[in-house]
Amino acid sequence: MMTSTLILAIDQGGQSSRIAVYKSNGEQLCCFSAECATQVITLQPTTQQYIEQNGEDILEGILESLQKIQMLLGDAVKNIGAAGFAGQGSSLLCWDSHSGKTLTPVLSWQDVRGDAYLKQFPLSQQQVQRLTGLRISPHYGASKIRWCLEHYPQVKQALMADRLNVGPIVSYIFWHLLRTKNIVDPGHAQRTLLWNLSDNQWDQTLLNAFDISEVILPKCVYHNSHFGDLAMGDNKIPFRASARDQGASLFARGLPDKNVYYINIGTGAFIQRVSENLTAPQGLLVSPLWLPEDMTQTKLYAWEATVNGAASALHYLQQQTALAITPEQINSALCLNPAKKCYLLNAIGGLSAPYWRTGLETAFSENLLPEEKILAWLESVIFQIVVNIQLMAVLGVAQKIYISGGLSNADKLCQKIADLTQVPVYRGDNTDATLQGIAYMAAKMPEQWRPFDDDTVFTPRQDAATALRFAVWRDEMTKWLQ
Repeated sequence: MMTSTLILAIDQGGQSSRIAVYKSNGEQLCCFSAECATQVITLQPTTQQYIEQNGEDILEGILESLQKIQMLLGDAVKNIGAAGFAGQGSSLLCWDSHSGKTLTPVLSWQDVRGDAYLKQFPLSQQQVQRLTGLRISPHYGASKIRWCLEHYPQVKQALMADRLNVGPIVSYIFWHLLRTKNIVDPGHAQRTLLWNLSDNQWDQTLLNAFDISEVILPKCVYHNSHFGDLAMGDNKIPFRASARDQGASLFARGLPDKNVYYINIGTGAFIQRVSENLTAPQGLLVSPLWLPEDMTQTKLYAWEATVNGAASALHYLQQQTALAITPEQINSALCLNPAKKCYLLNAIGGLSAPYWRTGLETAFSENLLPEEKILAWLESVIFQIVVNIQLMAVLGVAQKIYISGGLSNADKLCQKIADLTQVPVYRGDNTDATLQGIAYMAAKMPEQWRPFDDDTVFTPRQDAATALRFAVWRDEMTKWLQ
């Protein structure tokens, strides 16, 4: 057990890359970050958007942060005994397998340019979910890989020359940092929609359906594989863990608890609950949390739901309200109690769990003031979270909800979730749950791991006004989806 060894953790997210060093008890020693710009390209005359990032810029930001850590620690860098990586699940890119040069932008998880390939898909939703744990969706990688193969000449050339690598951003980062071949963990592999949930390998039925060759994809390994070694000075640091960011965040406090709902509200909102049952209620996903190399160790899975239109809707809200949406405005809006109908049918980024619909037009109820539109947006996210929690409740009564992410800083938002679910909500002051979780995984899950959170607890109350708006929203959703 690593009683005195330091652990390096990387969290490559949609807005920034964060790199930190932890002690083996979970205490963070230092943290550096590099912003990641996102480019949104709207195609005319249609309104289709390409949502992209620059892979080389992301890599450079990580390298710069690693240099800062090396300068800060000096000789103590030799005490870093292990490292872990958590990253964006469904964001991917293509690169040259010889030179490492990017051949495409990073196609964001929000990007749905491959949607057309799913219109006449030969497999049903039930077949795909049975194989992968996921639903057919353009947010996942397979349709975007197919799009890259058909639309980027440089990708076609690399394929013909046997120089093409395609994979989640973790695979590209590992290729450069660790000088490994193309490699991927189960959590990131699953989000390509090409990975078999039971076998931890690429599924030939899905590869055939998307006409994608396994040769260009990463090798699937385990969450705690030896992914390679990072050179920092004369020290070689083994990467011992890799996981999707939302999965890693559940381990921030230690092993995740099956009696807890885990919610993270950032660009999107993610709801997870640990379950050994790989058959979830309709509309929910099943994701691998921890598939270890040692077959005698327990495998961990989660039922999962995604709500797309959280902070990713800010640009839309700014256009609709002519306001800069500040934390103060969010808090103020959440205190409103309009007498009229006040709701948003939120399809920004596509309507996700448990409905899973694309092509819908986002719409407010009539005659809303700007601040009422902010309330309607926030409650559309809250209400969809609650619907998914109600589906997960078949696993039994949960004792608490752990909530994190930027929007969770609004007290009233947390209180509304507690009131509607009648489950107490615990909000920690740890803004680095994903970093801390992947560090715990890389440190081989030490018993002395003690989170340094000071939780704010929101005890359930009765809120008849919000409950009524929830009922109205559900009725309007039913009409909208018909």
